[in-house]
Amino acid sequence: MDIDNISFRAFSHATENEDRVKKAVINVSKSEDLTCSKSCGYHGNPITIIETKITHARDIKDFLISLSEEDIKQLIDTIDLRVDDESFFYMRLDKQEAYLGNPMLNNGEDVISVKGKIKSYPQNRENAVASIKQTLDMILDKKNIKTQ
Repeated sequence: MDIDNISFRAFSHATENEDRVKKAVINVSKSEDLTCSKSCGYHGNPITIIETKITHARDIKDFLISLSEEDIKQLIDTIDLRVDDESFFYMRLDKQEAYLGNPMLNNGEDVISVKGKIKSYPQNRENAVASIKQTLDMILDKKNIKTQ
């Protein structure tokens, strides 16, 4: 697996049930080792920032396999937009769907932000893009084998 770790972050606003947002993060990451910190919004409204990180290759693979075939294809199609110069890979997951146990890409604001550190040698954006594309292609192939 060419991904060193994946971080998950979600905001729980004052109007949301914090336990449900925690459950959504746990559902997609499979990690119950959550870190919660308090912050304030622009108008002083309380916000809880919920974060976790997975580092084991098996957990990372399980997370990627949990994404739908369509979402993996979308990630591959938009790979150049999702990798930065520091070899980080980004995606957003729908928070409501994550709570229901259905990880799904979403570009809106009510999301769980996902950030993965790509291993590539030498480390540069071009190699990182090639590495994550190869990983996603491999996951897609495994999903296709299971459905046949």
